[in-house]
Amino acid sequence: MKDTIRNQISFKNLKFTSLVYAGLLGTIAFNVAMYVDISITGVSLDIVTVLGNLTIGESEYSQTVGHAIHLANGVGLSLFFGYVFLPISTRILKGRIWFHGVIYGTTVTVTTVWFGMLPALGAGIAGLDIASEVPAMTLFRHVIFGAVVGVFFKQISKEGLRN
Repeated sequence: MKDTIRNQISFKNLKFTSLVYAGLLGTIAFNVAMYVDISITGVSLDIVTVLGNLTIGESEYSQTVGHAIHLANGVGLSLFFGYVFLPISTRILKGRIWFHGVIYGTTVTVTTVWFGMLPALGAGIAGLDIASEVPAMTLFRHVIFGAVVGVFFKQISKEGLRN
């Protein structure tokens, strides 16, 4: 009985830790995709700078603060993915976890970014008041995030179960 409880607690801790790491890795991949699409399109849509400037104003620390907030947000989104979205999504669709991550990234983009964050920042629906490339840029970034979270959540969980 004690071993069963201990194994359940261990698995719950493993899941949480795996999702935290997956969220950090997914956010790093998001940031790489962001800097790539900024360099390709010339549209300076840098969420890290926006978050830092909104939080502490323009200062030498705004990039650091922006990265910290963005990483924390990525971890939060990853936890939501693993504890809420994935259990529901796997009941509806079969497929690999990375595919569920892509669906999640797309859902986050359309619901919260296109119709929430960007309009709230004065950029219009899907950021179209900034540039016509913004919807594709934001979708690209969040699909990368979701795929990486799915791949690494599965991989980290597997590795932890072996140890």
